[in-house]
Formats: sequence, structure tokens, C-alpha cells
Amino acid sequence: MLRMLVCLAALLLGGCASITGTQTQPISVQATQGSQIVSGATCTLSNDAGKWYVRTPGSVAIKKSTADLLVECAKDGVVGQQNVVSKANTNVWGNILVGGVIGYAIDRNSGAGFDYPDAVTVALGGQLGALPGTPLAPGKTGAAPAVATGRWRAVMSCDANRTIPDSKPYNANFIAEVDGNRVMLRRRTKIAEEVMSGTITGESLTLNGLGYRFEKPGVSWVFRIDGVFMGNAKIYNGKGAMLTKAGVVARECTVVMIHTDVPPPAPKSEAPEVAAAPAGAQ
Repeated sequence: MLRMLVCLAALLLGGCASITGTQTQPISVQATQGSQIVSGATCTLSNDAGKWYVRTPGSVAIKKSTADLLVECAKDGVVGQQNVVSKANTNVWGNILVGGVIGYAIDRNSGAGFDYPDAVTVALGGQLGALPGTPLAPGKTGAAPAVATGRWRAVMSCDANRTIPDSKPYNANFIAEVDGNRVMLRRRTKIAEEVMSGTITGESLTLNGLGYRFEKPGVSWVFRIDGVFMGNAKIYNGKGAMLTKAGVVARECTVVMIHTDVPPPAPKSEAPEVAAAPAGAQ
């Protein structure tokens, strides 16, 4: 399976590059003081991928990242700063579905699947030396970022069901919610419902869940997914299995969860709509 993914990636990528999206982004910066636009302020833009400089009003190309971007500007001893949030774009989902885990991992490292706003305005008003420190230099590590509370989106990819002849792999989309250290994933189709939940411990999360068919609630299956948060705690990558009620592994599954309001594309195929399988498998 891994060899097949590597070969597929080589054909699709033609080397170690992002399938879709770019790794750089131009950002326009302007500074204001009160109601006035300030010209000639010196600004520094920095994230965990590097540091860039521009004078206002102006534009500079920066390297994208899952980390937030800090923009600091100063003129004549007056300073200001703006923290700019990096958000997942639709290229993230495209790379997951086209390139599988390999495409996802490449974009996680390059930032190609994430965007900053195209323009940033920094209000000047503080005194020189009053700003907090800039982000860590590229390659440095600090305390693990907190996992963001709120709406997340998730995609689960599973291989063919080992307990059903001629079964096919499938993808499924979940709506996810993070509330403090509690996580819940849920999806409901015309024929079935699946729910997974877990508790975040550090950067790790184990999801346990249950699925069943409406027509036969007694025919159910269970999930166990183990994984970690990465990409500045904005992406979760987990692997595990769908098991029958008897504990037999039916499918090997991968779950990718991203902090974004952008829903993934509708999967081409979800769980095959077939009669309930023996031994409680889907």
C-alpha cells in the first residue's frame, strides 16, 4: 500500500512539490496613526519560515506557513503590530484527496495549503521597545500551540472491507467540534450514522467511535484512531481501524482533521450501500 502511494505521488508530483497551491504569497502592508495613513514606516513580517521587510505602503512576498504571521511596524519611535492568522484554503482538501497522506504531508510542511489575508493594516501608537518578542527563528521549537476551539472539518479514508468480498475503499467527510480538550466528529447519511470522540492529551488524540445502519441498528462497527496534532496545532493526522463488534479489523483508516470553515469536496464514494454484512461489519 505504501509503495503504491509513493509511486502515485512520484507520478503526480514529479518530485517533492505541492500538488496544488503555491508556497509563497504577496502581502500588502500599510500603517496608520489615528485616521492618517503613514508613509515610510519600516515593517518586519515574520513567521516560523522566515523574516521579510517592507516600507509602507508596500508589498512583499513571504513564505507561507501554518503558523501565524507577526507584522511589526515602526516610524519615528512610534510602533505597532498586527498578528495575522494563517487559514487553510481549498488546496488542502484537494491535495488530501488527490495525493493521499503524501500530498497532505507536503503541504503541511510547505504551507501551500494555507493563506494569510492579502492586505494588513498596522496601527501605530506604542512606544519603541514596548512590543513583545518576535516569533521563534525558523527551525526553533517552543511550547506546543494550543488546539483551537471551534469548528473543524475532517476526512476519513478507509481501504476495502476485509470481511466483505469485492468491497471497495471509500472516503467520508465529518463535521468536527473542539471544545477545550474534548473532540467530537460526526457524520450522518441516508443509511448510517458515525460518531467519534476523544480527549486531547498534549499533542495526541485517540478517537473512539461507533457506527450503525438505520435499517439494522444492531449491526454496528467501532473505530479506534490514534494520532497527533501538527502544523502549529491546526492539523490532526490519525491512523487506525474500523472493527466489527467481534473485534475483527474490517478496514484500515486514516483521519485528517483541519481547523477550517472550508468544507472538503463531497466524496466520490462513501460506505458502499450494500446489505448489512455478516459479523457486524460495514
